[in-house]
Amino acid sequence: MSERLPLAVLLSASLLTACGGKEPAPATGPADDAQAAAKTFVAGSDWGPCRIQGLRLPLAARLFVIDGGTPTPGAEPGREMIRRVDIAVPGPVALLMTAPEATAWHVRPGPETEVRALVALGEEPQRITGLGLGDHRHEASAAMGAECAGYLMRGGAGPALAEATDQIFGKPHDAIYQMRIGSVIIGGSDPTLDQPVGQ
Repeated sequence: MSERLPLAVLLSASLLTACGGKEPAPATGPADDAQAAAKTFVAGSDWGPCRIQGLRLPLAARLFVIDGGTPTPGAEPGREMIRRVDIAVPGPVALLMTAPEATAWHVRPGPETEVRALVALGEEPQRITGLGLGDHRHEASAAMGAECAGYLMRGGAGPALAEATDQIFGKPHDAIYQMRIGSVIIGGSDPTLDQPVGQ
């Protein structure tokens, strides 16, 4: 056995040397992963599957982004989320709604609201429901093969969102609303729920 011991030590040493002796790459945190995902999403996307056919650009309407990234309280994993968007803003309006999970967006425009366009993009399938929503509606998801679709707010309002609003609506967004309890009122009066979180 004593003759095999030096051989084992020599073999172990040569294996360690062959591995390069370098430290492993540092682990990335959630913020780094989110930024990488956003950068991957923006790079070279084909925007055709996410555009509304026949929509004239730049769109002459106020554009609001609805961030559905916060999970709805009490929601069951793997089930479609129902999110309600009420619009209490008069005049021409367009919405870009985005969420990571499968979502049914129930949109209710106010009596003085003129809906010009609605787009829902996400990782999983998206649906838009409601009355009086006009002809320009579009849903797309990465799960259904749309390269341009995905959760646009991963990592915050960054390059993915800017490119999406430019490519789909021909203009930057006017405000971002974050969904907190499964519903939001655009132009609402609740200071904790219905106010824009960014521009």
